[in-house]
Amino acid sequence: MSKPAANPNIAYLVKQMAKMSAQRELRELERSLLELVGELLRGHGVRFYSLRGGDQQLEVRLLHRLDEQGNYHKVSPRHWHAPDQHMREAILRSDDTPGPWHQGNTTWQVIRQRNRRMALVVVENGPLDAQEENFLAAIVLIHENYLRLLYDAERDMLTGLLNRRSFDTRLYELMSLPESRYTLALLDVDHFKRINDRFGHIVGDEVLLRLSQLMTETLGSSARCYRYGGEEFAALLPISDTSAHARLEVLRQRIADSEFPQVGRVTLSIGHVRIERQPLPANVVEQADKALYHAKEQGRNRVADYAELLQQGLAQPDSWPQGDIELF
Repeated sequence: MSKPAANPNIAYLVKQMAKMSAQRELRELERSLLELVGELLRGHGVRFYSLRGGDQQLEVRLLHRLDEQGNYHKVSPRHWHAPDQHMREAILRSDDTPGPWHQGNTTWQVIRQRNRRMALVVVENGPLDAQEENFLAAIVLIHENYLRLLYDAERDMLTGLLNRRSFDTRLYELMSLPESRYTLALLDVDHFKRINDRFGHIVGDEVLLRLSQLMTETLGSSARCYRYGGEEFAALLPISDTSAHARLEVLRQRIADSEFPQVGRVTLSIGHVRIERQPLPANVVEQADKALYHAKEQGRNRVADYAELLQQGLAQPDSWPQGDIELF
């Protein structure tokens, strides 16, 4: 007696779930989720929005779209805008009722990360039945759980910044590009040991947490900020040396002008270098580190540019090995 053939739809869905769980970049993860939802809900159009803002300043931005046949359509960058009345109501209702909410021919499902609303899936072209709504809720729950795992794996638990492992991965990616328009900055808290010795490690942790908040606020969303280790931070800025230096100077001044509870004033020393012709990631870090230590040696609370140190003869140029060098 022959065995019945496996349901190809189930096999495809499992394959799509495996594809989704293999993603590391957020936008690709979102697209995989959308394709999986589209396969589950054939005949329905699906849109994916990013969310930001509180209840009063709520805004949405369309990122991905699937048509009724399950075809993915690339969405041109859209501006943030206020949601319409029904979408807004669906988003706010999700705080009390996390499952899908529908009205007429549209169904809304909010996605959360660490109890924060971050995205919205909108299913169009007809109401969903109970089983379809359960499928949608289950797939989104899997997505949220995976987001949580990614967050915990990539983030420093104290500051919430990206961790050293994430930094190493991103730096390798940038070094593999034919042309990189990024600047690496290393930032170190001046006399941090004195803070720990005088006020204790709990206060020291509060200083690191506040510094990380000021970093992300000041450098903006285009920069990636990392806790490099201990009291040392790193930042990757997608701009030239001149503008990178100016932004880092603004950050240095803001830190110096800020009042830290119990501690008072805290300062940063910063060294930065343009990522360009260095053969290995370790060479880029070494150059930024040389600039950082020059800032320390010159009295701390300052920003040093490795390129300027070379021009002034304050640093010796590195001699790279000749020939082709493979990064990986």
